[in-house]
Amino acid sequence: MRNQNDTKIYFKFNLITFLVVFLLSSSTIFIQRVHANSSSIYASSIYKTAWETINNKFYFKSKINLGRWEKKFEDKIEDLDDAHNCISKLVKELDDPYTKFLSREEFQEEQNIINSRLTGIGVKLSSHKPFVLDVLAESPAEKEGILPNDLILAIGGKSTTTLNGSQTANLIRGPIGSPITIKLKRGKEILTKTITREELKFKAVSSRLLDNNIALIKIDSFIPENTSRLFKDEITKFMSADGIIIDLRNNSGGLLKNAIEIADMFLAEGRIVSTVNLTKTVNELANSSQIYNSNIVILVNENTASASEILTSALKENKRALVIGEKTFGKGLVQEIIKLPDDSALHVTIASYLTPGGNNINKKGIIPDVIISNEVKQLEKAKEILEKLKIALL
Repeated sequence: MRNQNDTKIYFKFNLITFLVVFLLSSSTIFIQRVHANSSSIYASSIYKTAWETINNKFYFKSKINLGRWEKKFEDKIEDLDDAHNCISKLVKELDDPYTKFLSREEFQEEQNIINSRLTGIGVKLSSHKPFVLDVLAESPAEKEGILPNDLILAIGGKSTTTLNGSQTANLIRGPIGSPITIKLKRGKEILTKTITREELKFKAVSSRLLDNNIALIKIDSFIPENTSRLFKDEITKFMSADGIIIDLRNNSGGLLKNAIEIADMFLAEGRIVSTVNLTKTVNELANSSQIYNSNIVILVNENTASASEILTSALKENKRALVIGEKTFGKGLVQEIIKLPDDSALHVTIASYLTPGGNNINKKGIIPDVIISNEVKQLEKAKEILEKLKIALL
């Protein structure tokens, strides 16, 4: 039986234990609340940064009431997922296909492309539908027999029926060495391919010498940072060529600076492009750095877009090149890539561009000098024209 002193000691011990547990529990709850509040404040700041960026830079801001979106989600953002969802809703409201939100993973993938570090299977897709436009040489896709014009029906069992090319590309991405199952339609034939993703050997520019001392230089993309330098390396090989064919078919564009720098290699003078933003017009002029002055033919098709159209119009309208193929895509808007504090990002349309003749080609495209749909005949016609020009100069 406990004596009175024992009871007092026992009571004190339990009281101290209770107070310690209570204080620890309270501290834990307090820390959790502080952490939650801190996360909410940080996430809200991400949305605020995105809103401010769009409000300050978006080219079509006069067409939308951005003010009502500033505090629209003020009490609804608790974490980064909430912030990203709210940014996506804001971007959707802009109704601009080129202004978009990129997750951290998507932004990193884009940076890898800019730095020519690619992982995947090696296919280029149409921006509208999951059609294969081109297959990278020596890629897993080429090894497994995927061909241009194949329609991707499903990836890993997920249908692509309602997806565009960009959304389909997101499904194709994955870690090196991981397999992916792709269902294809080729004509009336349905095929299933299991392909292992690899680090791709991607070179934005390639070339070869054709008959009669005519060179063919193909630019697959203007996205990699070093595209213009690679192009200069290739053209330097053909300084004595009697004509050059620049193949921009299925090139959906990329960095504006690449198009300007390449155009400058062919122009002694003249305007390359004008960009019109919210406050001013900037004219990009040739810097008298012309390194090749013989005849040029450019090949284009309906998937030639953006930076490719800037290069095409610069040489066409300055009468430095003849253009053969199909009417181009018609993207006359300029985007800026803005990194957000959490390593996600925005593409924001910040300007439109005008060709040297002052033409806005957005949703209109460029009409070739010679319209031909068949790709083989396009190349044949280009060679024929350059051969005739060579004879005329003799």
